[in-house]
Amino acid sequence: MNLQRIEQLIEKYERAETSTGEEKILKDFFLKEEIPLHLRSYSALFNFINNLQKEELEDKNFDDSVLKAIEEDKVIPISSGKNRKFYTLAGIAASIIILIGLYFQFRNDNITIHDTYDDPQLAYAETKQILLRVSGNLNSGFDELKKVSEFNNGLEELKNISAFETGLNNLEKISILHKSKK
Repeated sequence: MNLQRIEQLIEKYERAETSTGEEKILKDFFLKEEIPLHLRSYSALFNFINNLQKEELEDKNFDDSVLKAIEEDKVIPISSGKNRKFYTLAGIAASIIILIGLYFQFRNDNITIHDTYDDPQLAYAETKQILLRVSGNLNSGFDELKKVSEFNNGLEELKNISAFETGLNNLEKISILHKSKK
């Protein structure tokens, strides 16, 4: 068969525009002839379709039973009494849980805070010691930042190198002028 014609039929098949006769041509081609390498993926598809068409349903009255089931008018109850009772009880339980949660959230307990030190001078001394320790830790962090400022100073010196490069460019112009005079 003409390979170009088969490729055109495959394109039509993929767009679902083939007739049953054209599909039969494709099926015969892929089941009987030597198939080119670039079309072998379609061979499995048409073999599957061919095997599927050979299978028969066990029940001879399958079509009739499906059509009868479709035509039957079945009344499906929207909800039963059990479901309605369940949803009502679940709503009541959820409301109670929410109310209990709100009670514990907004209850107004007078919680009194007890001092840990009886002597105010001792409390002041302890607080001062803790704040000095925190201050020392913060200052040690600032020591590390001094290293960053030293790094920035090094970067400033690198800007002088760009000035050196500008001078070299000027010297290059002079050397070109010197060569042109020779």
